[in-house]
Amino acid sequence: MSKKISYHGFSAAVVLIGLVVSTIGQVAGTAVASSTPEFTQVRRDTFEKVWNTINEKHYDPTFNGVDWSKVRDEYLPKAQAAKSDEDFHNVLRRMLAELKLSHFNIFPPPPSIGEPESNGSVGIDVIWLEGVPVIERIEKDSSAERALLKPGFVIKSIDGKPVAELLKPIIDSLEKRTMSDGMRRLYLERTIEAMLAGKAGTTASVEFLDGKNALLKAELARVAYTGEMSQPVGNFPKQEVHFESRLLPGNIGYIRFNMWVIPQAAKIRAAIREFANADGIIFDIRGNPGGIGGLAGGVAGQISDKQFSLGTMSSRSGVMTLVGYPQPDPYLGKIAVLTDHGSASTSEMFAAGIQESGRGKIVGETSAGAILLSVFDKLPSGWMFQYAISDYKSPQNILIEGRGVVPDIKVAVTRASLLEGRDLQLEAAVRSISSNNK
Repeated sequence: MSKKISYHGFSAAVVLIGLVVSTIGQVAGTAVASSTPEFTQVRRDTFEKVWNTINEKHYDPTFNGVDWSKVRDEYLPKAQAAKSDEDFHNVLRRMLAELKLSHFNIFPPPPSIGEPESNGSVGIDVIWLEGVPVIERIEKDSSAERALLKPGFVIKSIDGKPVAELLKPIIDSLEKRTMSDGMRRLYLERTIEAMLAGKAGTTASVEFLDGKNALLKAELARVAYTGEMSQPVGNFPKQEVHFESRLLPGNIGYIRFNMWVIPQAAKIRAAIREFANADGIIFDIRGNPGGIGGLAGGVAGQISDKQFSLGTMSSRSGVMTLVGYPQPDPYLGKIAVLTDHGSASTSEMFAAGIQESGRGKIVGETSAGAILLSVFDKLPSGWMFQYAISDYKSPQNILIEGRGVVPDIKVAVTRASLLEGRDLQLEAAVRSISSNNK
């Protein structure tokens, strides 16, 4: 599948898993850890580590206008009053949310996130359209495909619970946060996908509205992923590797990959070489949350004979320029890049560099606007702490965080187009390349 719930160590990839896992735990009525009302030394040390880390390492010493000392005074009593570990860590999340930035989060240790209880998929990618979760894609040979489900079907209930009821806690939480509509959609999509997932070998009972809005029910088997996995790099854990390339009508190459991870580099290079005589190449990074930032420069160097910037990362210690260096025999035909609200981090860096260098056109929807370089640290409580250490500006000095990369050609997905089996954004990218070649 193209969209995976993941967490990232040293990349600038968007992280949603903390809020998603927390919300699902609330829906299920379970706590991640046992109740311990007293403000223990471990909790005190955890609170101090989170506050001090931001105070000492935030890339902006002014905290973007936030009075960080005042924040400490406000949230310390709330942390002391927390009645459970879940409540305590939610206080820390709310404290970090005062920064109004992506890539600042608290979430349970990796073993309680995805293995082994949530290692099964039903084969559905979700998109939030017109206020409801809709099937965007169905994985080949999945239980969803065998159940004859189609893109455009609306998800109404999961295991007997209406979606509206399941999503109420996260919707209530999101209303208190400052974020774009695209980021809200992304949270809701990932939450539904997490609810559909579960232990391999179990079944999800799901109700849908079909193309005629008739209610139908399907029993979907959750199946473990058996394909290629990337190798862990430092705190960046192994990830599923999904890649697709093909030649479209009109002699246009098409490359799609789910994340910027090491195994994708050779696949992308081989595809670009395969399309050496194509009239254009489309890079589809919709739903791609990012990954290892250095890979973007490597791909950029394969499609240009000129060195160009992919932007700059600024931290308290200085500024680093991200560059695409020309590589031997680069592809010099037309380029289009497909983005949507799920394109984040390294994907946004790549899109901004391509757009502002004039190398290609960006087609689709505005990207996530979540592009901060972040690292992970283990807290005294055993939970994980993600924080950003540098900011990003595009080659033309545009702040992408909270804004996103705005496409040259804006095209929205509709439920009607999904039901018709059409990809309006891909069609627009093809027209862009074809028209330029006339």
